[in-house]
Amino acid sequence: MKKRYIKLLEIISSGEVHSGEELATKLNVSRAAVWKSIRYLKTLGLKIKAIRGKGYCLDKKFEFLSPQDIRKMMSKRSKKSCQDIDIFFQIKSTNLHLLNRLSHNSIHGFTIFAEYQSEGRGRRNKKWISPIGSGVCFSIGWHFEVMPISLELLSLYMGVAVARSLDSIGIENVGLKWPNDIIVGERKIGGILLDIKGESTGPLNIVIGIGINYELPKHPPLNIDQPVTDICSTTGERFSRNMISAILLSNIFEILYDLELGKNLNLINEWRKYDCYLGRKAALILPNQKIIGVLKGVDDQGSLLMLVDGELSSYRSGEVSLRMQ
Repeated sequence: MKKRYIKLLEIISSGEVHSGEELATKLNVSRAAVWKSIRYLKTLGLKIKAIRGKGYCLDKKFEFLSPQDIRKMMSKRSKKSCQDIDIFFQIKSTNLHLLNRLSHNSIHGFTIFAEYQSEGRGRRNKKWISPIGSGVCFSIGWHFEVMPISLELLSLYMGVAVARSLDSIGIENVGLKWPNDIIVGERKIGGILLDIKGESTGPLNIVIGIGINYELPKHPPLNIDQPVTDICSTTGERFSRNMISAILLSNIFEILYDLELGKNLNLINEWRKYDCYLGRKAALILPNQKIIGVLKGVDDQGSLLMLVDGELSSYRSGEVSLRMQ
């Protein structure tokens, strides 16, 4: 059944009009089955027009993610660390898939992309909403025998990798919001989620989940509780999603590879350059309290620094979430 949906999307991905009769013939199904498949693709977030007397067409071209195309465009150094790239048309969660793989196999250097995630997650188990084709969503598995830096720092380093990637395609005013939000012009364009299995100092397996908004619907779902943006509306261009994926993987794998070699990257100062909320008043939400203060950046271990009632305090990323005032 799922293969039929993929084949149908492959046929209409050009954005041209295809009659119901033509689609039924190519898929070897009835026209009623074509209509049901169209309806299902719409539930995933695709905008498909039914033109009376002519047929069906996508409102915009759809570019499938391709492991071959992504790897071809990756940097030579990053390819050394990237063991495999797998693309799922539909999956619950790329992070969850790699975590489940751990029970029977290695995840080191493995990357999973999803065209559509039905149960994508953000921090604190919030749902990550991304209609099909509207984002670049993937997870990378990595194993450290000995953890070279704190987990808080690793999260910030991954933010630097994403920020570098967006900079490289010409997006202006890229910023980072502690601990793992990617911001463009006060609007969220992406996020990072780290899942850990093992001891904090090593050995441990880490799943690094990345979600970047590529082209969101004109009317985002009502349950998105903050201002958001995407690559297409920010740049005014529809860059290749495969190209963007390759740039992201290149920057992330190069950092992971250097950490594995024991290099002292010291990217914290680069993170500070991207810190877009330094000096702003904010509310820090803890499990049982809310703290109001002024943001003072991060310390050398990646903890948030906040001036509260005249005193400078630090907070670790695993314990808090942040809401701007």
